[in-house]
Amino acid sequence: MTIEIHAHQVLNLLKQMPMTEAALREAVSREFGTHARFHTCKLNGMDLDALLAFLQDKRKVIIEAGIWHLNEARICQH
Repeated sequence: MTIEIHAHQVLNLLKQMPMTEAALREAVSREFGTHARFHTCKLNGMDLDALLAFLQDKRKVIIEAGIWHLNEARICQH
């Protein structure tokens, strides 16, 4: 069964603790399962690769020295 997870739930993982991409992928898999799909306010049905690309493209994350950090200035408040 595929479940849809809002991107904010993934961003909350980074808010709790910045981590490498590999660690983020592992945390997402552990938390939501390997078959989870993700959505935002405008997009639906993204796999994890598409979601991570979206987060980078929209500058919702900052990557410094290989560590992913939440860019709180770019997060909508809902």
